[in-house]
Amino acid sequence: MIENLKRVRELLSWVAIGLTVLGMGLTVWRLVTALNEMSVFQAFQEVGSGWLNFSIALLLVVLVLSCSLVAPATPRALLLAKLAAVVLSLGVLLTLVSVLMGMWASAAGIGVVLDVLGGLLDVGFKAITAGAIWVFLRGVKAGRIGTASPTAARPSPTPAAPQSEQSSVEPVEPVATTWSRDRAAGAVWWTAADAAAGAPARDKMPESEEPTTLA
Repeated sequence: MIENLKRVRELLSWVAIGLTVLGMGLTVWRLVTALNEMSVFQAFQEVGSGWLNFSIALLLVVLVLSCSLVAPATPRALLLAKLAAVVLSLGVLLTLVSVLMGMWASAAGIGVVLDVLGGLLDVGFKAITAGAIWVFLRGVKAGRIGTASPTAARPSPTPAAPQSEQSSVEPVEPVATTWSRDRAAGAVWWTAADAAAGAPARDKMPESEEPTTLA
């Protein structure tokens, strides 16, 4: 599911920008219609909070930032960020003008204070969404914020050992350390005491005297 969202996040960003602009267009139509029925101040008070939908604005910020910060970055990530920042800033500005214009149509006394505070609070929340993108763009331009790579990172293969190093290593034949029958063949000792004492062996037995005949 996450991979599917990564593939369509740029398309969703364009849709969110389109919905925001469409909402502003409908608000302009409402303002023109209201001007034919009431005063200017009352008309701006009527459409004050309709210039920018906070839920769509927050969703737009998340989508636009994900296009640049989540790897792999989309091809038009920075263009989307700039366009979203301009659209949100325009919505915040129109909302602020409507709040200030509608203040003159509010009831006298405490009603004016409540309307202004409520309107400014709404403007403040919407200004945070636009300001987040402007801060991001400024950080990218200054080099303090790094964006994701446009291509997915792939693990690099392990390099094989050079052919020269492989050929230079030759197997070493084991040295025989066991007793060899061929090497001991023909070696004799004069007596068993010499063999036990480690005396060198002789090739043949010494010539002995002629055997004596027993009576």
